[in-house]
Amino acid sequence: MIRQIPFNIILFIVMIAIFPVIELLNGFLLTSNASISVPVGAIYRILLCVFLIVMILVAGLRRSAITVIIIMFVIGNLTIFIVQGIFFQSPLSILFEDISVHIKYFIWVLIPLYIYQRKKFFQSIHYETIFIIISFFFTVGLITPYLLGLGYQTYANSDAGYKGFFFANNDTSFAFIISITYTAKVFVRSLTEDWGVRITFLLSLFIGNIFCLLLIGTKTGIVYGLFIGIMVLVKLLFYAKYKSIWKALFIWLGAILALSWLAFKGVSYMSQMVAGTYERIIYFYYLYDGNLIRLLTSSRSDFLEGGMTFFLGDPNFKFNLLFGQGFEHRLEAFGRLGLIEMDFFDTLFGLGLMGILFLCVTIGYFIAIAFEKDSRSIHSYVLIVILVYSFFAGHVLFSALSTTLLGLVCGGIILSKKECE
Repeated sequence: MIRQIPFNIILFIVMIAIFPVIELLNGFLLTSNASISVPVGAIYRILLCVFLIVMILVAGLRRSAITVIIIMFVIGNLTIFIVQGIFFQSPLSILFEDISVHIKYFIWVLIPLYIYQRKKFFQSIHYETIFIIISFFFTVGLITPYLLGLGYQTYANSDAGYKGFFFANNDTSFAFIISITYTAKVFVRSLTEDWGVRITFLLSLFIGNIFCLLLIGTKTGIVYGLFIGIMVLVKLLFYAKYKSIWKALFIWLGAILALSWLAFKGVSYMSQMVAGTYERIIYFYYLYDGNLIRLLTSSRSDFLEGGMTFFLGDPNFKFNLLFGQGFEHRLEAFGRLGLIEMDFFDTLFGLGLMGILFLCVTIGYFIAIAFEKDSRSIHSYVLIVILVYSFFAGHVLFSALSTTLLGLVCGGIILSKKECE
């Protein structure tokens, strides 16, 4: 089977599968006290982006909706970048920072276009296995340093959460939200098939995913992990169809034992794990005078209000409205208010209405495909989860880690589409 798959596809799968290891190494180097810090993450992203562009051009840009939309997205955003550079007379330092953001931003559209051009090959493999491998590397990458007593807390100067050597806590939480979704899907499906060692691996990975979400300690991650856990239990007990009555009885017995452990030991243990997060929430609740919007949005509502004030009051408002203010330019001009951490508004302020147009057309295309009657799949559900997370919590469209996962999900949507364009 492997010999029948072109080398560039094997290389792509390897590059994607190891990206959690790259993120771990990158975080370790960024948080270490070494005098020389190698930009492993940046080098990896550039290589991946160049690889995707070259392979897309080698395959040829045949006329299709996805090709037109994604090429328009890339060229349109590059045009905005050039226009901003000319208008603001941006120095090289700002241009380099902004092109770095654009490289991360383009990955999520280049991946599905690459996959689309090689659709038959990717449909001949178990595509969801890529997510399971990623899930495994993320889980091992977080739990191993935790057991060794190494790594860092999720929130600085606080006992809340643990992120190991992964650099960005929100991005890491997002990675496990996506990972546990696919792990749960594959685990439940495997239980309805022939059982083997794979079941034990998937069960261990699923438990590991939940454990990691509790470890990281973000509000969204904890709630989502518990939600998925409940959904898996309900699915296994009431909806899954097993090959024998003995397997069904075994699942019920396992569920009873698991729930018993949770009642007597698990709840107490999990409470200890998230105690720091709970104390942090209570602290900010009183700090914000009981303002639930500020609490639930982690002050993003304040950033949005301040960022919007600067955006509307800027002397170049007409230009900014159409083409945006750029990313590094906003950070230098407005400080902390230059980054809202809500992707829709960061896109609006950074790339203007033109950027929003390119984004909405591209996202709209994938949503339309995802929810076609014969094309709905796990990827359709995950896309909605990502878009909701992106809008309210950010750290998706402009995060190297998250945009890679989004690109893979959109690639899965392309593969789920029954008919070719």
